[in-house]
Amino acid sequence: MHNKMVMDGNLAYLQLFNYYISLLLGNKHQKMLNKAQQKDIKDRKSEYAVNDPDLPMEMMNRRKGGLKGEKSDEGVKYLHDHYLSSFSIDDFPRLIHMLDNHFNTVPEICAERPRLLTEWYRTNGFENDENGVPWNPELRQALAFKYLMENRRPIIASNELVAGTTTSKEITGVIVYPDAQGTMIWGELGSVDKRVLNPYRISDEDARTLHDVFPFWAKRNFREQVRSQYNNPLCQQIDERWVYYFVWKSVGISHTIPDFPRLLKLGTKGIIQEVEEKLHDDPGLDQKQKNTLQVMCIVLEGVNTYTENLSREALRMAGNQSNATRKAELLSLAHICHRVPMNPAETLDEAINAIWIMWIAIHMENTNTGLSLGRLDQWLQLYFENDMAKLSTDEERESYIKKAVELVGCFFMRCTDHLPLSPDIGNYLFGGSSSDQAITLGGVTPEGKDGVNDMTYIILKVTEMLSIRDPNVNARFNLEKNSDTYLKRLCEVNFTTAATPSMTQGDDAVFASLSQHGYPLADIRDWAATGCVEPTLCGKHMGHTGSILMNMVAAMEMALNNGRHPMMTWDLGPKTGCIADGDFQSFDDFFQAFATQQKFLIDNAVEFDTMLAEAQANCRPTPLLSAMIQGSIDSGVDVTNGGARYNTSGSSNIGLADISDSLMAVKKLVFEEKKLSFAELKIAVDANFEGYSEVQVMVRNKVPLFGSGDQEALDMANRVAKMVHDIYASHSNYRQGAYTTGFWSMSQYVAYGNLSGALPSGRLAGKPFTPGLTPHPSASKNFLDNIRDVARLEPENMDNNIAFNVKLIPSARDSREKTINTMHSYVKTYFEQGGMQMQFNVVNSDTLKDAMANPENYKNLLVRISGYNAYFVTLNKEMQVELIERAEYGM
Repeated sequence: MHNKMVMDGNLAYLQLFNYYISLLLGNKHQKMLNKAQQKDIKDRKSEYAVNDPDLPMEMMNRRKGGLKGEKSDEGVKYLHDHYLSSFSIDDFPRLIHMLDNHFNTVPEICAERPRLLTEWYRTNGFENDENGVPWNPELRQALAFKYLMENRRPIIASNELVAGTTTSKEITGVIVYPDAQGTMIWGELGSVDKRVLNPYRISDEDARTLHDVFPFWAKRNFREQVRSQYNNPLCQQIDERWVYYFVWKSVGISHTIPDFPRLLKLGTKGIIQEVEEKLHDDPGLDQKQKNTLQVMCIVLEGVNTYTENLSREALRMAGNQSNATRKAELLSLAHICHRVPMNPAETLDEAINAIWIMWIAIHMENTNTGLSLGRLDQWLQLYFENDMAKLSTDEERESYIKKAVELVGCFFMRCTDHLPLSPDIGNYLFGGSSSDQAITLGGVTPEGKDGVNDMTYIILKVTEMLSIRDPNVNARFNLEKNSDTYLKRLCEVNFTTAATPSMTQGDDAVFASLSQHGYPLADIRDWAATGCVEPTLCGKHMGHTGSILMNMVAAMEMALNNGRHPMMTWDLGPKTGCIADGDFQSFDDFFQAFATQQKFLIDNAVEFDTMLAEAQANCRPTPLLSAMIQGSIDSGVDVTNGGARYNTSGSSNIGLADISDSLMAVKKLVFEEKKLSFAELKIAVDANFEGYSEVQVMVRNKVPLFGSGDQEALDMANRVAKMVHDIYASHSNYRQGAYTTGFWSMSQYVAYGNLSGALPSGRLAGKPFTPGLTPHPSASKNFLDNIRDVARLEPENMDNNIAFNVKLIPSARDSREKTINTMHSYVKTYFEQGGMQMQFNVVNSDTLKDAMANPENYKNLLVRISGYNAYFVTLNKEMQVELIERAEYGM
């Protein structure tokens, strides 16, 4: 990750070249990998050993006991103890077995999807059909998808209550999308099982299959379509240096929430009927609109065929089953799959299976990154209540509640059955990230009533018991409508798991950020998190909330160097002034230079995003997702072309605190207090402060930082955020929607930091940026200063949400109840001051160090990165060290 090699040209062929190199190296390549792994293990043991045998047990002991939740939420109808404290994972042997499989099975690459799709395209053509006539892209995709769904293997995993698997691998498979970024793994097909970080297994058969199909896709993926059509444009070249920005549409559009309530209410047959009525009753449809609608029916029929195959498989398995209990479960699954998702769901079992089967299908069409599940507690509560109403005794109801917990647990574990395909570079760009399937709980209903219900607490119980990284649970909290009982439960689950759920305050912050787009209030109230933390209006919004991941520090470095990025040695940006020549007469002059460089990068990122969106509309339109998003049937337009009711594209902007602190250093030390000249400050920065320690000390001691409680530093952060927001707001996306602005960072704050030089803030070259918009650890020793500053950021500039990372350390002397009450006070104070989002790591640095040295003892140690969860032991060393070095606040 030092960007010493510049890539130019088809990345698929570069990966093929890498594969040939690995063959030439032969055993030497294997020895290199083994040596790297052994050195890594040795270094961790020597550098980070804590030698405290009680540390692993401290985390395990949190799972014992638990508080009881008083009945205080109007929407909770049947739970006497809201917290379900009488249940523990020990009550669910089925879930224990699934967890063991999850943590002890190496994910395996699955070639089923690319094999079946390539079979169909080779027979029927891609650009042109078998008669040489250019394909209608949507019809081509629909027919290929139907073939895929009809021919993929129907699997019901061992002891499972939810039918179907995302891949042909029962426990965890890695999906390959060669039409998107799949060819990026080509160079590792002979070594991916041996790499140091997050290895994948791959069978010889699947490796042969991928070697066979990748040539077909080498020029037919999104990146290469843009490179060919636009002659390797500058905006693409910038993206492929991996440091300025990353445009996610090269991977997939994803990042939205399907309309599951409509599926549960109508079933696929009802949606098909809706499409057919539109075709029959609307005389104003043109032929293109008719084609778009007709292909929706084709893909939905493909889903139905797959479901029928699952039903037959369940019957076959039941016929071979000697265990009476399991036989009954399989017969029940056969009946469920015979009914849903084709027909409306009637029970909780049917609702969960219908959602899961459609979820599999959507992931066969769309890349499994950031597609999210929405407000499951709101949508499943009706079925829970209906089932409970049929029961007459307390014993029956208690038994059913336990079944509901287990059923949701099975659904969660099914969500772990697939991973995004990540080449080794992805371990540094997106380290530890899973598919980021966000589930959102609580908040208010579209009518403005308290949205906390029985299923809210059932899902929280499952979150606490399983403590897995995906699904990514987000919790909404409304200060007026939601109870302290609920907020304390969110804090307790965070304490137990050490990292989840993320918490977001609605009406004063997210609602204010979304209102600028003119959405109806009822739709704003129905927002849910997508991917990491980004708000999406459920079932009607093609938000692609992760479209651009922008490194703001790159623009700062270019402003400091008259458009040149020093580490990339590239004179890329506009000429905005030379510090050595005295071109900046005021701070505002320099701020404008920074803004100009930032606009240059955003403009190029938007240009590349638009080109990729056009390539997706032509190469991989999404008729199934279109049928599941409101607006597309009414308009007769695929969502890739703007058919959804609402169309936006979301950005993540990385390094806000580092930028604000650097600008404050320039403003204070150079232009206001004149402690040193701008040229002197730049010399120190260029030298990475080596030999200029007095300058670094001056920056650290004399400059008020964001998060210190200083009004001027807060104003600077707001000024930067508004500038970035306004640049994005000046653009429209390919679907004629707005760009939104967020300040969260996935794990790229580490990767981008590794490729960046020193900053005027005193940050040294190669060090991570602060995650999300979290203040620098040196900003203040008082956590309340951090809270006040982050809470006072203007929400209108953050319409794609934020990630505020907080590391809290419980006192060993405090009771569980006192710890939870203290966490509750912090969160409530932050929300009352207008804070938007907060996420915790409730784990101390010694535990993290011990996990680095002894990863075998911490397979399930969950940490919160910047908007998503990860298992600490799967992270690269730089990310682990950054988590250790985050500021710790006691309780």
